[in-house]
Amino acid sequence: MQRKVLDSLIARGSFVGIIASKTCAVEKSLQDFARSLCGDAPFLFVEYSAIEGSPRDFLLKLRAKQAEGVRYIFVIFKKEIDEETAKLLYSMRLTIILSANGEMIDEDILEDLEAAGPYDPNFFWWVAPKPKIKLSKHLKPHVANSIIKPFVSAEDIEADPQAAASTFKALLEIRILRENKLVGFPKYFRKFFLPLCVIAAVVPFVVPSKVVSNPSMMRNVKSELAIYSDAPYFDFSFNGSESLERISRYAVGRFAAVVTNESILNSYVEETFEKNGVAPDSWKKERLHIPPQGTTLRFSIPEKISNPEYDSIAPAWKYFTRIIADSVSYVTELYHPKATAQHRLHLAWDVASRSGARILAPFSGKAWTFKDERGGTVIGIAGKKHVILFMHCDKLLYLDGQNVMQGDPVATVGTTGHTTGPHVHLVTGIVSKTGNKRLGNIRYTVVNPVTWYYSQQRE
Repeated sequence: MQRKVLDSLIARGSFVGIIASKTCAVEKSLQDFARSLCGDAPFLFVEYSAIEGSPRDFLLKLRAKQAEGVRYIFVIFKKEIDEETAKLLYSMRLTIILSANGEMIDEDILEDLEAAGPYDPNFFWWVAPKPKIKLSKHLKPHVANSIIKPFVSAEDIEADPQAAASTFKALLEIRILRENKLVGFPKYFRKFFLPLCVIAAVVPFVVPSKVVSNPSMMRNVKSELAIYSDAPYFDFSFNGSESLERISRYAVGRFAAVVTNESILNSYVEETFEKNGVAPDSWKKERLHIPPQGTTLRFSIPEKISNPEYDSIAPAWKYFTRIIADSVSYVTELYHPKATAQHRLHLAWDVASRSGARILAPFSGKAWTFKDERGGTVIGIAGKKHVILFMHCDKLLYLDGQNVMQGDPVATVGTTGHTTGPHVHLVTGIVSKTGNKRLGNIRYTVVNPVTWYYSQQRE
């Protein structure tokens, strides 16, 4: 809450006093600094001299300017700082003491400032060399505490106005916090926060805790798998043309988030036959098993297949397979950023599905379509931060440039381009001005679908 209040006070702007050596062109030196400090908000340089009338009238003029939307008003003090002028000086939130070419501040200015003291802490930002003359108690601590290297002259501010603005804002925050001290509970909480932390750290070593008997060091992986997959098994009724192998691939993906090779698939098929009390050579047609229409088998969590990366991959696996309106879609190849002895270079996920299944938009955005020799018919969706492409489509249900709503069917699964069967080559990316890929007029960088999934979930 205190941070929000501080930001709000900073955003309102302030009156900033400027006292400069006689040779310093103040407005020219601080123009870029003021722009960096104020951004798009207007700011104003004004000079207080004898012709401006009383300090009170002049201050009323400044408040009227601030009411019109001027964020920071920089008041340049040109006349001597007498008793009346000092009243206006005290109204400044922060005062910059500025000199050019490494010159010392004029002695008569120092004398006037000395006579006008004392000042509140952090009242000055001294952008000038430290005076060589002996200073009294009113000015000495302010000079010592407010000289910030490398800002010791107007030229330093001109050289790096953004850093100077950042430094000034930090000093302003300190000044505001000093003026608005904590009271009540927040005050005591901050005062005793460190001792409380020390006590909290020491207590577990001093106060004995109850020891749990027979602690288990093994994770109950089966129960975790059951939670992630919604149920520890499912029953599937065959239509006479669906192969047992296809449903087994889906089951292994659903329960273990594993892409099946031939060895994994054969192991799970044997396990499924055994659990259902069916002979291993039943319904065999060439290399597949095709159960007759009406046959119902139970597919359950595999006993012999484990995946140490299940916790991180399973949510993304479920998310991307549900983008396809097919109850038994599954991933056939994962993202591989480099070619290895085990995997080819593959910057996407492949999701197998029945031909003609609808592909649903995972988020709202603009559709972009094109055809590619390898990818075939392609549709991509670009949102504010995320991009997703679906390749090898059969039919496109949106035109190039149309706006897409989340959940809309945008295309159907096909076999266009280079493919061995109906599936979606699913590319995920993050919108970036420096991205090396382009979709329509959007630049993006390709990322692992798992990384992409979690970045989208955080939003």
